[in-house]
Amino acid sequence: MQKLIYLLGIMATIACIACSSDNSKPEPETIAAHEGGTYALPADVLATAKPLIGGSLYSEPDFESVSLMHFDTAQLIQLLDTSNVMFFKARIYRNKENYTGYISKAIIPEQL
Repeated sequence: MQKLIYLLGIMATIACIACSSDNSKPEPETIAAHEGGTYALPADVLATAKPLIGGSLYSEPDFESVSLMHFDTAQLIQLLDTSNVMFFKARIYRNKENYTGYISKAIIPEQL
């Protein structure tokens, strides 16, 4: 229940930012750092997190599906969808490419 309330709060914050009159300067919550720079988060990102352990980004929300890439605890992960019971839909940026797939919810910090 606490996770749901937290996620609803994040979604409300994103909605408020999107509706603000001054869109020229993103709020700190919409900025993430990667590879030595910062960038504004895309509108479809609910939150960002670094995993507790390394793992795989899967093509489908299933541990038996194809692994698109492996990541470690230094990797920033953009969380896109939280509706699946066991997986987050996620995007990972690496080597100037975006990879979108699914990661286990168990390896993301509990506060999300």
